Amino acid sequence: GGIRERMRPVLTEMKYSGEPCEDTEETEGCNSQNCNADCNLVDWTEWTSCSQACWKGSARRDRVIKDAARGTGKCPAPVGEERLQYRDCNDKPCSEFYHTTPKGNFIKCGSKVDLIILMDGSGSLGETGWMSSLTMVQSLLSNLMGADDMVKAALQVFSGPTTWDQYRSCIGAVGSAPPDMEKDCRIAWIKHLTNNTMEIAKMVSDLKFPEATTLTSVALASAEAELINGREDASSVVLVITDGKPMSHERTVAAATALKEKARIIWVPVGPSAPMELVEELASLPKHENVIQIDDLKKLAWPYFVNKIIAAACPVLEPVAAPTEAPMVAPTKK
Repeated sequence: GGIRERMRPVLTEMKYSGEPCEDTEETEGCNSQNCNADCNLVDWTEWTSCSQACWKGSARRDRVIKDAARGTGKCPAPVGEERLQYRDCNDKPCSEFYHTTPKGNFIKCGSKVDLIILMDGSGSLGETGWMSSLTMVQSLLSNLMGADDMVKAALQVFSGPTTWDQYRSCIGAVGSAPPDMEKDCRIAWIKHLTNNTMEIAKMVSDLKFPEATTLTSVALASAEAELINGREDASSVVLVITDGKPMSHERTVAAATALKEKARIIWVPVGPSAPMELVEELASLPKHENVIQIDDLKKLAWPYFVNKIIAAACPVLEPVAAPTEAPMVAPTKK
């Protein structure tokens, strides 16, 4: 601890038989507490609602700092068990939410969510993988309940530049000319955030295969910029469907980290060459809910994986309408 003091000057000195002045200085101790102290945390928040309606989601609770650590004191990490906890919920099949369609059984998203879909069009997909990607994205968009108080969706197709000069322009290198995002970087917004999800679904079949490199970092940065068109009271989710290794590991990590401050990122790594270690590093928490691996490109078109994505992105699913009973007809008298 330390000391603090105060003083007062003598205005009139004692004369003759007068009383002497009282003390003109006082001191007292201060800051006697330990200079080093661990932080104090507030109580746990209440458990959140479940993140998924089926196929086992999670509820979370956390603790924030009440009093910061002092000196060499310590504080638990924000994502450590002392400050962030999850528990399983809704561990049940999704079959009760299946809507039967000509293309299979699908669940339908009824959440208020702004969903930005980033669709990889790099050459490593091949024509078969690209066609399977189109089928998946079209099925996904067709089963989002688009409305002002439900889903808004956006779709971007991204690949990457084919020359180093283009790459330098795309990443904004010093001295480089501003790029044409579609021609130089091969990153194109098919549709910005809209509640007309069926309109986007109809556009998917006409998309051209970019068939170039994988500039994931710029695609993620573009998604962050798109969030300005989102709704304050809607959940923000970015879905990244990709099979290739990004052109820049460092830039992709930086872009994903910045994006996670504003939105949840769900990764769908597809095929045997998908960069799983990087995806695990970049996914939002809890990671097992935000990484949906598809090991074979042909499986992209399966309704199962479309349903997995919808279940992960949408905590509220559209219920299946109860079958209507035929009215009873009184027997006619003969």
